[in-house]
Amino acid sequence: MPEENSSDQPTKPEPEPSASAIFVAMMRQAAAKAVSKPGASGDGSAALQAAPEIEGEISLEPPPAAHDIRRVRRRLVLRRPHPASMAGGFFGAIFVVVVSTALVATLLMFFINPEFVNPAVVRGLQLDGEGLVANAADARPTPAGTPHWLRRIGIISGHRGKGATGGRDPGAICQDEYGNPFLTEADINFAVATRVVASLESMNYAVELLDEYDPRLHDYRADALVSLHANTCYDFGEYVSGFIVAISEARPDFGEDAFLRECIGENFGAQVPLPRSYNITDDMTQYHAWRKIHPLTPGTILEMGYMLADREVLTEDPDRLARAVIDGILCFIENVGKPRAQLQAEQGAASYAIPLLPTPTPIFRS
Repeated sequence: MPEENSSDQPTKPEPEPSASAIFVAMMRQAAAKAVSKPGASGDGSAALQAAPEIEGEISLEPPPAAHDIRRVRRRLVLRRPHPASMAGGFFGAIFVVVVSTALVATLLMFFINPEFVNPAVVRGLQLDGEGLVANAADARPTPAGTPHWLRRIGIISGHRGKGATGGRDPGAICQDEYGNPFLTEADINFAVATRVVASLESMNYAVELLDEYDPRLHDYRADALVSLHANTCYDFGEYVSGFIVAISEARPDFGEDAFLRECIGENFGAQVPLPRSYNITDDMTQYHAWRKIHPLTPGTILEMGYMLADREVLTEDPDRLARAVIDGILCFIENVGKPRAQLQAEQGAASYAIPLLPTPTPIFRS
């Protein structure tokens, strides 16, 4: 057979260089460029010689026409947002609220049947022009009532705690025929004072039970201060009975202290079967607490009765005494500052007696 011509055999395509071969060629080209630069050391040639030879030269240089083409990638620049001012945010919030309110009101007006609304509410929201003009002369501002827990009331349990000298002071004492004490003023006062405090606290008033020489009395500020006492057990040789109400001699007879005194006197006299006595002494008008409390604190002292002639009233029913004191305090707390006409209108509806005007009380020095 004739030998086949080698030129007629089809040529095999050259295999593509591997990734490692391309990487080595890139390293060799980079080393050659480093050697060609001035000041380069001979480390680049050594690295070039140390690189392994590969079959065929792989050229990574771009075509000559591509050397002059430079592609510049545009850099993205993000602008910083301008911070919004506080005024802008505030007015923006107001705008949103106003628009939302108008939208809700419009929807309610068009989509809610007026028959579903309580007629009493509709009448209350309607404005009567003629009525407003007619009652304009009688219109007065109506202040909101002060909550009970903001009303501070102080109750002094007479002769409770340490006395002026630091020892115990029981106050007036009743003794039997053998000189043995069987009744003290401090016990009577404490029995009534604790009941007054408990009852006022149940009405949500802020009440404080104070000792006779309580350190809290210094610059004490309250809406009312009442000091509870019982009068002496001394035998005057005649029948001496009745309760006494007094205020500081430094306070006017037409101010809040006088109104508190009259409220206590009116209600105590209406509920306790004892006459009102005006045998006021210096110990009452110059009571030590008047020199300690704040000048704006109205205060009064109540001598609930004489421990000799009025012993049964003072000891048998302390609840009645406490109820009378409570009504007197409520009379003052709820009506202080009201004009006389308003007190006259409310006198019939109140559960306690309201004095029309604080009247001066005659003073009889003992």
